[in-house]
Amino acid sequence: MIFYLSCTGNTYWAAQTLAAATNERLVSIPDALATDATYRLHDGERIGFCLPVHGWRLQPLVRRFLDKLRLVPAARDTAVSGREHLLRTYTYFLLTAGDSCGEYAEQLERALADIGLAADTCCSLLMPESYVGLPFMDVDTDLREAEKKMEARTTLMRFADILTDRRAVRMPIHRGAAPRFYSRCLGTAFHAWLVNDKWFKVDAALCNGCGTCVRHCPVGNMRMTEAHPGATPHPEWLHTGNCLTCMACYHHCPRHAIDFGRFTKGKGQYYFTHNRTHHDD
Repeated sequence: MIFYLSCTGNTYWAAQTLAAATNERLVSIPDALATDATYRLHDGERIGFCLPVHGWRLQPLVRRFLDKLRLVPAARDTAVSGREHLLRTYTYFLLTAGDSCGEYAEQLERALADIGLAADTCCSLLMPESYVGLPFMDVDTDLREAEKKMEARTTLMRFADILTDRRAVRMPIHRGAAPRFYSRCLGTAFHAWLVNDKWFKVDAALCNGCGTCVRHCPVGNMRMTEAHPGATPHPEWLHTGNCLTCMACYHHCPRHAIDFGRFTKGKGQYYFTHNRTHHDD
């Protein structure tokens, strides 16, 4: 079983690839949070987590999911206590990041330990940049995007081999040059000031009311609304506290009508399949 969170498609691609390699089921974390999050494991089933790094810190949404998650042993293992069974279950995680993970992996491992899981192996992938909410950050060039995807595919195939063989071999995590500073200083400030939906706005003159942004919000924090009956509907952010500031709404807008304050003016857009032709889709 693979639990995943994906915003612009990088992590979904990785999770899909691993699911195909291991013949295991995919579960969306936001979808799981809308249920009782109880899952019975199949005989011999692995437990995997595929997560994007946002602001170098474990997202509150992921913490809420782990707190809610209940894993029931496979039928043949019912004689073994739940916690002992989980410790015996092959467990892994994969992280995706545009540049570095900081101490995200360490935070995740502590959160997993709290629910009785110990990671046998782990991996991180550097994927095309999607965070554009600061003045000095933009999407990667087309060439760098292609290079990152090619390198990530090679690493992912190596990781899939490790999972298939159930080996306890840890691949390197891209922690960055100063992981403590990233996660404990920059990450704290980032989550305190920038991880919310109050900075998003829509240009009504550009918006055509298609609703693409709403459909791609991974946490359901948007809706389409009309200023008055018969008017073109425009997106509205719901201020639920669930916003990840993942920029999925900004990146998927076909009219480039959404901005994050003034930080995204003139910047590029990215999602995993954005450069495919309609035939490929």
